[in-house]
Amino acid sequence: MSKSTHAHLTFSLSKGLSFSEKEQTKRQKEYYMGAKLLEIGVQPQAAVYRWSLETNPQEEIWTYSAFWGESKERLLSGQYPLEGSELLDCARANANQGLAVTAQLCGYGEHITQFETALQEAAQRAGLSLQSLTDLLPKSGQGLTLAPETDASL
Repeated sequence: MSKSTHAHLTFSLSKGLSFSEKEQTKRQKEYYMGAKLLEIGVQPQAAVYRWSLETNPQEEIWTYSAFWGESKERLLSGQYPLEGSELLDCARANANQGLAVTAQLCGYGEHITQFETALQEAAQRAGLSLQSLTDLLPKSGQGLTLAPETDASL
């Protein structure tokens, strides 16, 4: 039996949660993934991570994926790019990491122009107007809640 070279952690968040609550939950899941990788003998620094996001009217369904070894090489090679709604979901979830990193994580490797073209096509098919990757980032004031990290720091 071959050894797995990827892992996925999926969880749902209510759309009603504040931005800070969502970000805190995502950080907790990143920490948990790192701990699980250590348990199976994979150094977390050796993995590449990708977020994906699906939405429905009530919730956001996030998946945090880790790739190492053969799966990492395949993901970063640019040979298996995402398309359509999967590409939009991946780009939306990873847009804050910048264009080059997002292109890699969506399976386009170093082919940034090909990534941008595919992203534009996917957006058009979905009926979205997309000028650049940053259009996928949350706009300031949308869901941003400033709050202390703990009750003790009130």
